[in-house]
Amino acid sequence: MNIIDPIPSHRCVAVFGLGCSGIAAAHLLHRLGKRVIASDCADETRRADFLSKLPPGTELVLGRNEIGDATAIVTSPGLEPSLPIFAEAAQKHVDVLAELELAACATDTPIVAITGTDGKTTTTSLTAHLLAVCGIRNACGGNIGIPLAQVVLQCADDTARFVVETSAFQLAFCPRFHPHCLIATNIAEDHSEYFKGDWDAYVSTKRRMLANMTPEDWAILNASDPEIRTWNTRTTARLCYYAASRDDLPADAVDYAYFDGTDIHIAFGGKTFSFAFERTGLRGRHNAMNAMAAILAACIERCSFSDIIAAFDSYQLPHHRIEYICSRDGVDFIDDSKATNPHAAIAALQALQAPSVLIVGGVDKGLHLGEWLEEMKHDVKHIVVIGALTERFCREAQEVIPEIPRHCTDSLEHAVVLGYELALADACRYVVLSPGCSSYDMFKSYTERGRVFAESARGIVAKNADA
Repeated sequence: MNIIDPIPSHRCVAVFGLGCSGIAAAHLLHRLGKRVIASDCADETRRADFLSKLPPGTELVLGRNEIGDATAIVTSPGLEPSLPIFAEAAQKHVDVLAELELAACATDTPIVAITGTDGKTTTTSLTAHLLAVCGIRNACGGNIGIPLAQVVLQCADDTARFVVETSAFQLAFCPRFHPHCLIATNIAEDHSEYFKGDWDAYVSTKRRMLANMTPEDWAILNASDPEIRTWNTRTTARLCYYAASRDDLPADAVDYAYFDGTDIHIAFGGKTFSFAFERTGLRGRHNAMNAMAAILAACIERCSFSDIIAAFDSYQLPHHRIEYICSRDGVDFIDDSKATNPHAAIAALQALQAPSVLIVGGVDKGLHLGEWLEEMKHDVKHIVVIGALTERFCREAQEVIPEIPRHCTDSLEHAVVLGYELALADACRYVVLSPGCSSYDMFKSYTERGRVFAESARGIVAKNADA
C-alpha cells in the first residue's frame, strides 16, 4: 500500500484538536513530510502529555486553536464548523479538511464506508468480520474508535479493504471522500447542537460522499428509511437495497435483501438465498437490518453465500449496544450505553420486549422525546433518570406516560442499585441502561458510562453472592 500525499501544494499544515484523531493526523502529516502546527484548547498542564504523543518537530500551541503560517488545516471531528476560527480560515483562503478526508485521500485501498444515525458501529464491525472470515483482509477504523489516519499508517501492505465508520462530525469537512462501497443505515434526529438545529445541513453532510461515487462503486441503501430511499437519485453508483419488509423495496430493485420477521432473504447477482435470522445469533429488527447491510457488502466483495452465513458463528456484538452484563435473582443487567439518541434507545426496547426498569438521561441535545416516551408504554415499569436531561425528561414524561413511575438520582451507581431494587419489587426481567443521550455531562464517553454501569451491576451480583 502506497501512502499518497493528498495535499502536495501545502508544506505547513495546522492540526486542530489533539484527541486520538488529531494525534493520528499529525503523524500522517509528518510521514508526508509536512511541517505541523498542532493546537488544542487544553491548558499548559497538558504540554508534556501531548508532546509525548506527537511526532518529533511538531510545533505545539495550547489554550487556543492556531493557524499560524499554515496553508491548510486538518480538524478533529469535535470542532463545530460554526467556530470563528473556521471563518478566519476562510478569510485567509486556508483549506480545511477532516482527519478522515486526509487519511482517505492518502491511500488507494478501496473503502467500505458506513454512514447514518444509528447502527453504524454494529454494521461496521459486522462487515469487517464477514469480510475477514470470508478471506478478504481488511482493517477497520474511523468513528468506531481507531482514526483512519492511524489505520493507514499501520496497515499491512496486503490489506484489501478499509471498513470505515463515518460520523456527521467527520464528514462536515470531507469534500472529496470517495468510498468504493457505501452503506447508509438510517437518518434520524441527532446532533442538533452541532448543526445548530439545521436538519438539512445534517442530512446533506451525511449524503455528501454519494456525489463523489462513480458507476464502478456501490451504494447499499436502507429502503425502509424515508430519507435514505431517496438517495438513489443522488449518485451514479450501482445500487443495492435492504428493507424491513419486501413491500419497502423499490419495484426496480435487482440486488436487495429484506426481512420478513423470521427469515432474511437475499438476491444478488442473479442468485437468491434465504436463512433464519436467529442463525445470526443477533436479536431485534434493527440488528436484522444491520446484518442485511453487511451481507450485501460481503456479496459485493464476491463472498459466497455459504461462507457469509457461516461467518456469523464467530461474530460478537460490539460492547455497549444491548450488551448482556450479568444476572441476579432473575434480573438481567443490559448495557445499551451507545444509545446516545432517542431513536437508538427505541431499538433496545423493541429488541428486549419484557418488563424493564429503564435508566435514561445525560446531555440534553434538544431532540424530540415523544416517540421514545410512547415506546416506553409497552414494557417499561419504572424509569430512573440521571444527568442534565432530568428536568425536561420528567416534565415531558408526566404529559405522555404519567402512569410510569419516575425516580431521579444523582449518579449512575445509585441508579443501578435503585433499578435492581425496583426490578425485584415489580418482577421486572431487565435493568437497562439505554440513556437516549450523550454522556458528556457526567462521563468522558459512552464507553466510560457503560463501564461504570457494568461495574455497578457486577458489584450487586458479587455483594449478594457473599451475603
